[in-house]
Amino acid sequence: MSTTTRLFDAIKGIPDPVLSEIVDFAEFLRTKRLNLSPVVSDEPLMTLSGGLEKSNNFAADPLVLQTRMRDEWN
Repeated sequence: MSTTTRLFDAIKGIPDPVLSEIVDFAEFLRTKRLNLSPVVSDEPLMTLSGGLEKSNNFAADPLVLQTRMRDEWN
């Protein structure tokens, strides 16, 4: 039995709202598959480091920052 036949058999009798979800998921999978091309760059990762050293949010001691972030949800 082909995959298409199995899919057709599986969706027989399913209400339209559920079929709409199946179509949305199928479109998502198709888009995901089309966008899988890897990003290639010759730029070293170290060029992305830094930039937050002048930020008011990250100016404190690293231990204080970690504690503040961890305790944010308490």
